[in-house]
Amino acid sequence: MSRDYDIAVVGGGLAGASLACALADSGLSIALIEAVAFDTPADENLKARTTALAWGTRAMFDGLDLWGAMADAAAPIERLHVSQAGHFGRVHVNAADYDLPALGYVVPNTAMIAALRDRLGELDQVDVIAPARFESLAYDDSGHAVLTLDGGEPVRTRLVIGADGQNSSVRGALKIGARVDDYQQSAIITVVAPERAHDGCAYERFLPGGPLAILPRTPDTCAAVWAVPTDEATRLCQASEAEFTRELNAAFGHRLGALALAGPRGAYPLARVLADRAVARRAALIGNAGHALHPAAAQGFNLSIRDALGLADIVREHQALRGSAFDPGDADMLAAWAEARRPDQHRVANFTDGIVRLFSSRLPGLGHARGAGLFGLSLAPGVRADMARRSMGLALLDELPTRDTLRKKDRR
Repeated sequence: MSRDYDIAVVGGGLAGASLACALADSGLSIALIEAVAFDTPADENLKARTTALAWGTRAMFDGLDLWGAMADAAAPIERLHVSQAGHFGRVHVNAADYDLPALGYVVPNTAMIAALRDRLGELDQVDVIAPARFESLAYDDSGHAVLTLDGGEPVRTRLVIGADGQNSSVRGALKIGARVDDYQQSAIITVVAPERAHDGCAYERFLPGGPLAILPRTPDTCAAVWAVPTDEATRLCQASEAEFTRELNAAFGHRLGALALAGPRGAYPLARVLADRAVARRAALIGNAGHALHPAAAQGFNLSIRDALGLADIVREHQALRGSAFDPGDADMLAAWAEARRPDQHRVANFTDGIVRLFSSRLPGLGHARGAGLFGLSLAPGVRADMARRSMGLALLDELPTRDTLRKKDRR
């Protein structure tokens, strides 16, 4: 026997859980399959991780009535400061210049996961199947997808969503290839306490070995995301607290005074992984299963949420049009979603990769050219506005929203 669902989401992380929540009141039956039990305590690495939510992503979570459960743990990014070590040129983006409260928010991953899982526990239309590891996929005589899980009944579904990370087993089962660009870097993640108040400013500093981001986390602490060559990451994670903070301060400078370590250190490898396609027979890929990006400019998760909620939107649209004849695995619907999302995906993937490669290059004279470019950006309001759009996850909009337009939208 198998358990039957309209949609099966493989991967109960942030992207998969968000999609399940977005479709929970659609009337469709949903299985959310996760390899790790939901009540497993967070390890030190997860406790150190934060996600920079673009303003647009915050608005999406607000629309799902999830933001209220995250807001207390969220630190607003009111200003953005971009610089390059050893060269002149700075770029400043200020939310107040666009009459907005914040460019985005920094939220601990544990707070986001807790909010999503608390909501999932309230939903009758979503069955959480965890712990259960996806093993294989086949199709039955009716054409429905049948998922084999370790140690449990198969799951039969009309649409399977792969949301199981950059090494996606679902992507492999669908025989979808992926381009992998290994940056030969790892991101060190930790929490630091600055000597001076951060005042809501997020810093991104480009270094020869990779970018360093210092982001507001609480009124008194910041999240640090430091991309370095992988062998350096191993050494720095094993170094004493005094040695690590000495090197971190040397890399960042003294804009916030001395930085003191205030949390555990962890690291993960960095690569760009781009699936060859986003859809297959009764299947779609979201999150890192479809595209994993370098954390420079903090665009990856925000792109994943736009993909997931865009898929939820098109499912609802087709469901309203087709009524009882609606099929969530309809090939034309999935192709339309993939086509609609492609421009945003390409723009963000190329933008992020271009930044990493430009600022990592050590060609003679290029550092001065990059500095001149940053200086030029600081003088060009139109280009700064484009950077603001990207920072807020609004790059596809012709105009930035203002407080007045947001109030009008809320009244509607």
